[in-house]
Amino acid sequence: MFSTAKLAMGGIILAMIISAFWYVSGLRADLERSQQNVSTLKDSVDQQTEVITRMQEDQRAIAESREEIRDLVTSQRDEIEGLRSRFTESADGSARDIGKLGNAKPGLVENIVNNASSNAIRCLEIASGAELTEEELNEGRNSECTFDTSP
Repeated sequence: MFSTAKLAMGGIILAMIISAFWYVSGLRADLERSQQNVSTLKDSVDQQTEVITRMQEDQRAIAESREEIRDLVTSQRDEIEGLRSRFTESADGSARDIGKLGNAKPGLVENIVNNASSNAIRCLEIASGAELTEEELNEGRNSECTFDTSP
């Protein structure tokens, strides 16, 4: 009986050793899987960080563009107000009526309108890519055109 007890005890110990080995092997597999998951998660975090950084840069660029557009709209509104008052006010601030002036001095108004039309046509030609004349080059900028004519 004593040998049977030794055998039973040896079998139990052997079963415990095999069970422990199997349990440790399972833990190692779980650890390896967890390490792979951590690696995948780190890569995902890095990618998301890059995406967030790009999005923040895009948002800054959009905000800058929006501010530029807002400034442009403001300057255009100011220009429109200036143009509206150009026909109703003279340089000294007194009231002006183009119709009355045209009736009183038709030759003067005709010359002013014709010269302004010629200048407007020349501005369109320059905007369309026409070469500047020698006089316009000497000025450095066409005084009748409000846009930059430098190349």
